[in-house]
Amino acid sequence: MTEKTNQKMPLRVSVLIRYLHQHQGVKICKLVKSFAKYSKSNVYRHAKLPINSTQEDCRSQNKGRPLLLNERDRRNILRCIEKLRKIEVSFSVKRLKLEACINPNISDLTVRRLLNREGYRYQQTRKKGLMTETDLKKRVAFARIMKSSYPNTFWTEDVSFYLDGTSFVFKSNPCDQARCSKSKAWRKRSEGLSPLCTAKGKKEGSGGKVAHFIVAIAYKKGVVLCEQYEETFTGSYFASFIKRHFPDTFLISANPETKLFVQDGDPRQNSAPARKAMTDIGAHCFSIPPRSPDINPIENFFHLIQKQLNRDAIQNKITRQSFRQFSDRIKETMMTYPKETIDKTIESMDRRMSLIIKSKGKRLKY
Repeated sequence: MTEKTNQKMPLRVSVLIRYLHQHQGVKICKLVKSFAKYSKSNVYRHAKLPINSTQEDCRSQNKGRPLLLNERDRRNILRCIEKLRKIEVSFSVKRLKLEACINPNISDLTVRRLLNREGYRYQQTRKKGLMTETDLKKRVAFARIMKSSYPNTFWTEDVSFYLDGTSFVFKSNPCDQARCSKSKAWRKRSEGLSPLCTAKGKKEGSGGKVAHFIVAIAYKKGVVLCEQYEETFTGSYFASFIKRHFPDTFLISANPETKLFVQDGDPRQNSAPARKAMTDIGAHCFSIPPRSPDINPIENFFHLIQKQLNRDAIQNKITRQSFRQFSDRIKETMMTYPKETIDKTIESMDRRMSLIIKSKGKRLKY
């Protein structure tokens, strides 16, 4: 089979096709087979041209519509994307256009296409740890023990509170940050994602300040503990935190008598100093399997708080905010969050155990 070419048809070949079709009566379907080097549409077009026309094929001279982004705009966009990446990881194309002083009439799609041509892709910045077969077996064994050895009311009546630490990245323009896609960043394939993949407790590469909180929620009580900290979170610090805050927190918890609380397997929260501090005040930690955030309802609470913060930023059009205002807004949102929603999250724990057994240990939708 003859390989077709994208080159222009020579004038002599064009005249020959016209002569054969217009004076010899050769059908175009036969001409297409005879001149198989050229496409059917190309042969048809030349066969219909006047026999005495000497006009060259000028289609390659048609450059299409003019580019909306000139060379200066392109340089500004590429310069500003590097600048913004040093300040914050995730930002919208609107934010990039504003920083680069691009005409607002130019669509976001045009800018995204430019970034794609330059090798940038909007990639996920975080990766969930993959569970091994051992992890799956531990989760199934844990769920079966909970279903067989504990009452259905264990999560609501026996557990005093659910505890965990969380962090919120501060951005000077919360409204714009709320609109951009979460956990994504403009990144080239050759750069990889390792500098952006963050572990719990670390916000390397996220830019700006981070507001750290230790929070506890309880059934029918809502948020019973919400403390912001600025010190380095170590086992010794958490031990002193337990002695200072846990006695009062147990008094206002769902069950002050059991002094039973749930937390994940963070090494700092389960260090020797922390364990000793728990023993000193008579507290008991109920451990959950590793890599199982779907078994701790406070993780769902943090997700709901982040969504609420984003909604408030968009509805109230918060375009400027100090770090102190940001921290106060987080704490107020937590303390005033509806108790009914928190209770529904905790009430779903018994159902989650059944789903873990049914899915053979795989992560749930929670």
